[in-house]
Amino acid sequence: MSLTLQEARTIIDAGIARARELDQRVAIAVVDEAGNLISADKMDGAALHREQFAVGKAFAAVLMRMPTTEALKLQETQPERLSGALALFPTQLYFVSGGIPLKVDGQVVGGVGAGGGAAGMDEKVCEAGIAAWEKARR
Repeated sequence: MSLTLQEARTIIDAGIARARELDQRVAIAVVDEAGNLISADKMDGAALHREQFAVGKAFAAVLMRMPTTEALKLQETQPERLSGALALFPTQLYFVSGGIPLKVDGQVVGGVGAGGGAAGMDEKVCEAGIAAWEKARR
């Protein structure tokens, strides 16, 4: 199953709505199962380069098949896995909170990333987008 542009827009629009509720200015990106960008938006007032952070988080979530917060723990448990990913994709991965894989029936079909929010806010923005996407898929 491939993510469509419409699905990506559902995720981004819901994420932006949640960011506004939280008074955050973020960028949000959705990538496909290979980490290729489907769509991204940067809110007015979001800091420079946040869209790059969002794409890097989404790609990291897809590549590692887990949220970026969990992938960071690999530094302690499987450092060779994390360093291998960074060696293969040195400028494309961003291992900071705010990247979550998108799954259908347990299979990763893409990822969403948000960048620019205060600590813990990027994940909340992503979670809102995922909730809207899951609701729309029913």
